[in-house]
Amino acid sequence: MPDNKNLPAIQLQITELVLAGSTEHAEEAINETAEKFGDLAVVEVLNTLEPQVASLHLSSFDGGKLSLATLLIPPKVWAESLAYFAATWDEDWIEDEPEVLAESLFAHIHGVIFSTDDAERRAELIHEALSTDWGTTAFAVLFSTAAEEIIEIANDIHNLGAARSGTTTSDHDVIPLALEIARSNEEAWDRVLFEIFPDWMPGENQLQVRSEEDDDGDDEDDEDREHEFAIGRTTKELLLRLRKQVPSKSVSTAKKGRRPSLGEDIFS
Repeated sequence: MPDNKNLPAIQLQITELVLAGSTEHAEEAINETAEKFGDLAVVEVLNTLEPQVASLHLSSFDGGKLSLATLLIPPKVWAESLAYFAATWDEDWIEDEPEVLAESLFAHIHGVIFSTDDAERRAELIHEALSTDWGTTAFAVLFSTAAEEIIEIANDIHNLGAARSGTTTSDHDVIPLALEIARSNEEAWDRVLFEIFPDWMPGENQLQVRSEEDDDGDDEDDEDREHEFAIGRTTKELLLRLRKQVPSKSVSTAKKGRRPSLGEDIFS
């Protein structure tokens, strides 16, 4: 680890620039730090950023490779920053533009994970993100945009196992990410799957995309179908869940203890 007295000042400078909306200048400061002190110094600086600051900075680049922060952000710091990605959303925006929000979230997550060819780093990023409730919901949002393809993969994995499955005819953008999760961390894959399909009982019922009749609430056979199918949450429902998971205070304060679950008040 670099032992440099300048790093706290650099961290403060980057934080102030991000909060002022000058993310390009903040990225320039990160690049200058790398040139003067090396990549490990950047990692140290990023490791001390508040998660909401890291989220603001990374989201402004959509997870793109042009951001050095995207390439060097410690996996745990990134996982914590995901808690704040939806902080700027409101319910009207979610109601009117769910596809736009899901695409923005996808660009960020996909960009961070696939910004590296290092399989170990990708696996660590996935593990840390999906060790949190908000990260699990965020990934579920992405996969809900291709629910039929995800059902196909989920059934294949359930029948054959992740290592021997994953073949799909779909070229949807979320498929490589889904397969990366399933093959690197089957437990994390299950968490995401149950976030989308909370009523799924493997071997007892089938996964099914919610139909337009279900969305309208006009179908009288809902209760009967619940026994036969596990109806997935919609992208809009998952976006609302993610927005409600934004902490009211920094998760860095709460991380000293065990990770709270959805059944607890993690935002107070």
